[in-house]
Amino acid sequence: MIKRTVMGIGYLGEGNYKSGNKDKINKNYSCWRSLIVRCYDEKYHNKFPSYKNCTVYEEWHNFQKFAKWYEENYIEGWELDKDIIIKSNKIYSPETCAFVPKEINYLFTNRKNHRNGLPLGVSKIKNRYRATSTQNKKHISYGYYITPEEAFYAYKEGKENYIKEVAEEWKPLIDERVYNAMMNWKIEITD
Repeated sequence: MIKRTVMGIGYLGEGNYKSGNKDKINKNYSCWRSLIVRCYDEKYHNKFPSYKNCTVYEEWHNFQKFAKWYEENYIEGWELDKDIIIKSNKIYSPETCAFVPKEINYLFTNRKNHRNGLPLGVSKIKNRYRATSTQNKKHISYGYYITPEEAFYAYKEGKENYIKEVAEEWKPLIDERVYNAMMNWKIEITD
């Protein structure tokens, strides 16, 4: 019988990969455990509701299977992402995941819970709507508009162009699937 020690879902399995020791947890194990918790811990969902309804590919419930994929794909300092290759994806799997630099991962943060009902990239300033985004750690303004929709479309154009620029900069280093997704990325008013 399999002993599912992480959230009643994940198990170590039999193989060469170890979780670590009492002094240091291995990076592959820490990453694996973290994605199991993100997907299956209700307390985590209360704090980060965007992970509600996320799941982990069944083979990756076995740490050995995930660790093998991790060792073949991990790049030091990069982050595991599940929803750039397939927008709005809710499944962690070899087909949907890639390691990406923090700069790229940050591009796709939408902070839906902090937008006061406004579209992505839009804020209300007095009786007008401002379109802004962050590029190279700097706030970029796309102007002020009468309606939130006008502001959104200015944001959309600027942000999509910036995503393409970043994709070109990182092209030699990132997974081809990530590059292609970034070059074809479309921001919708419902995002």
